[in-house]
Amino acid sequence: MSNILAKAKNTLTQTAGTVRNSMLANKEGATISVIGLADYIETHQDTKKATQFLLGDFYHFYVLEAEGIHYYLEKKSDYILQLDASMDDQILVAYRSYRDKQHLQEMFSFPIQK
Repeated sequence: MSNILAKAKNTLTQTAGTVRNSMLANKEGATISVIGLADYIETHQDTKKATQFLLGDFYHFYVLEAEGIHYYLEKKSDYILQLDASMDDQILVAYRSYRDKQHLQEMFSFPIQK
């Protein structure tokens, strides 16, 4: 039973990713990678940053509201753990290091103005 549930969850995740990627490809905007988007969030002048020392390492949390897009970034030292970007209840990016590591440097269309 757990194998069926895991397979269904994996299929749903892949389908959601495909839909999300096609939505992003249809939006006009810059082409950027997760690394580039994380850099944009970290260096933006309006970004709010919090740092905590947990489990023997530094964790950094970034929140940014810019151009109608809500950004959230989590890093462990310099390693990107999570990156989310959403606009009007629409998920633009939902990166998780534990499942999306192979997509870290892939380029995708994203509606930001640098």
